[in-house]
Amino acid sequence: MAIKDILLFLDDGKTNTDRIFAALNLAKQHEANLTGVVMGSMKPVHAPDDHDDKAVARMGERMAEKVVQEFSETAEQYGVEVSSLIIYGDATTSAEKMAHYARNYDLVILSQPNPKRDNYDRLLVCAKQVLLLSGRPVFFMPYIGANKIPVEKIMIAWDGTPAVSRSVHDAIPLLKMAKDVILLVVASQKQQESKREVLVDGLMSHLQNHAVNARILTINPGENSVTSVIQNQISENDIDLLVMGGHGTPTLKQKIFGTVTQNLMSSMVVPVLMSD
Repeated sequence: MAIKDILLFLDDGKTNTDRIFAALNLAKQHEANLTGVVMGSMKPVHAPDDHDDKAVARMGERMAEKVVQEFSETAEQYGVEVSSLIIYGDATTSAEKMAHYARNYDLVILSQPNPKRDNYDRLLVCAKQVLLLSGRPVFFMPYIGANKIPVEKIMIAWDGTPAVSRSVHDAIPLLKMAKDVILLVVASQKQQESKREVLVDGLMSHLQNHAVNARILTINPGENSVTSVIQNQISENDIDLLVMGGHGTPTLKQKIFGTVTQNLMSSMVVPVLMSD
């Protein structure tokens, strides 16, 4: 179990540089191959609103070529050999292509969609498609530019669901290199003590067998939401990475992000790793 192939989403946003350096650090740390991918049909950040579709498309193609070139130059300066891809097509087509390419990588690094950007809806569709259709773990970088690489303190938002179990196992290469791993359990009234012991204590033992030393942190939320509890613990414990599940009800494929996940995705302060 190792990270040997990383797929990095590239664009012309302000946090692209941060994302590149995070990926380069991870590639060096894990001795992994790194591939950058950019959507050639996406509207550039500075494209005027009064241009026609063909003009914007040409701008998108030039933007993609420029971003790929800058990525290659930065990687060369950093001493990491990389490759690159440019994906074309409309929002749906490019998102599906991204998900298909991602299937052959150990880790996919995406940007948290920024609601203030024109491409927010498109990036949200892409994130959901990659999470649902690739079968690979997704490492979301916050659009505020919070680069917490190398990852030394990791928090797992554990609720015992299949989604978070998958996320934890996909994160083991990162967990093994962390100095501090916290298994956070938000103990609601509905959660029985017996269930907690089976899920959390068993997980801690399992992680120890993978040379991951973790500690359990159980919080009674009281009147607070699960989202606010997780955010508070991220801050109080100076967490570098949050590991959590991707969806709520597994039978509803359209519900890719559960309520807590959706809230954390919209107010991300540290990178988040999740799988479906």
